[in-house]
Amino acid sequence: MKSKINLKWSDLVSPTMTKDEYLKIYGDHIKRNFENYEPKLEVLEKIKDILKNKKEKLKIVALGADWCPDCSRNVPHMIKIVKEIKSEDVDIQILYGIMVNTLHKPGETIWHRKRSPPEATDPKFELKAIPTFYFFNELGEYLGVIVENPDYHSTLEEDILKILKNSM
Repeated sequence: MKSKINLKWSDLVSPTMTKDEYLKIYGDHIKRNFENYEPKLEVLEKIKDILKNKKEKLKIVALGADWCPDCSRNVPHMIKIVKEIKSEDVDIQILYGIMVNTLHKPGETIWHRKRSPPEATDPKFELKAIPTFYFFNELGEYLGVIVENPDYHSTLEEDILKILKNSM
């Protein structure tokens, strides 16, 4: 899952929200998606074990928008995963406000340059769909990405585990 993206945590320049700020702002809109998601506890334990054994921290940033149905489903799911892990070794920040440029031409970025945060059109992020979850270690080094949805027949937490296994 680790790709050749040359991205660092420090490449984030826009203000982000914490998971609790996100839940406060969008709570009514996403409440059911957050409350009804039940991550696989055995997978969460494996994630915690890897981080503990490697003495590592995991930093996640989610890029998305409130108009996006996949964001309204998967960002609350990711927040639930982070909350269920119950560890200071895992943190998530949310960067919302990505807007589509409906007039984009083939080969151009589909994201609106002026109305979206600069990360949406920064080539380092290679943003193709939202939500996109970027994973970094404690030093801010890129570990991997989940674009839009988990892999086919997988869950977000299983994809996180794959990223950790492949990068640590």
